Amino acid sequence: MRIEAFSQGKVFLRPEDNEDSFIVIPGIGYAVIDGVTDHNGTYFGDVKAGRFASQTVKRALGEYLLSRQDSGSRPDPQDLVGHLSKRLREAYEHHGQLENARADLNRRAGCAFTVAIHAGDSLDIVAVGDAGVRLNGRDVHQMAKPLDVVTSLMRREAWNLFAAEGFGELDSDSLSASINRYGVNHQADPRITDKRKATIRERVLQAFAGMFQGIPPAEVEHLIANGIAHGQRRFSNKADLELAYGLLDGFDVPDQHVLHLAFPVKDVEQIELFSDGYFKCGDDFGVASWEEAFREVEKVDPHKIGPYMSTKGTTSSAYTDDRTYLGVQL
Repeated sequence: MRIEAFSQGKVFLRPEDNEDSFIVIPGIGYAVIDGVTDHNGTYFGDVKAGRFASQTVKRALGEYLLSRQDSGSRPDPQDLVGHLSKRLREAYEHHGQLENARADLNRRAGCAFTVAIHAGDSLDIVAVGDAGVRLNGRDVHQMAKPLDVVTSLMRREAWNLFAAEGFGELDSDSLSASINRYGVNHQADPRITDKRKATIRERVLQAFAGMFQGIPPAEVEHLIANGIAHGQRRFSNKADLELAYGLLDGFDVPDQHVLHLAFPVKDVEQIELFSDGYFKCGDDFGVASWEEAFREVEKVDPHKIGPYMSTKGTTSSAYTDDRTYLGVQL
């Protein structure tokens, strides 16, 4: 067995703020956990919400995997998600914030995870959110999140508008980040005029309509108006919204947001788990190849407004996102 792993926080001067984590228990299970960056100033003790969720779920998932070490049974995805959710609720309660989290979606910590579990002759993959897995160097499984396309388009269209009007890179970065973080309805900067807001809104609606069909315009409009901080959590763990997405936040996760795949373990030679800080898979197995792919993305599209469009971009103080890679060659 060969194992390679790498994790790096996005903020250059605060690597300890990394909201990603990973687990390696050879012969039992492997996981990558990606804490969701909080935009509302939520802390648990002195720990930001995203890191709090990642570390809490890491411990709970480790418990779950170790409890299975003498079991050849297949994992039940909802039992697993229920166990992790319960541990997160207990952590809220420990910090006196359970009722706040229950009442207000924006006060919850959250994370995505993907875990590969040995179960007799089977290798089971369970995931919630957009952490991904690649098997045998070719088959990539990662849950799509069209909602991120909306907020990424908000940022891209705002960035391009401000740059075209003569704003420098720093201003284009900060103003477009404000648009996608808070939405057009929650802006105080006088440079973000009503005319510019209207232009951004129309461009986002037009671009998104060209990418996706059948998604109610009202859902897209809600995100444009309110951004990530004020509008995104409305869609988390919902079963009746087209832009809904799965998130482990301590409460119910509908079945449709839980990915469960199973493969004969004899057919699996390589397992590669990764967080969404990697915008491109490595050409080969291992940290070196994935980091080479990371550097290529940074060279081609550092602002993440081109082929690797994202809700954030690399700046002088931070990469676009935390990134984690865990490769297991069986």
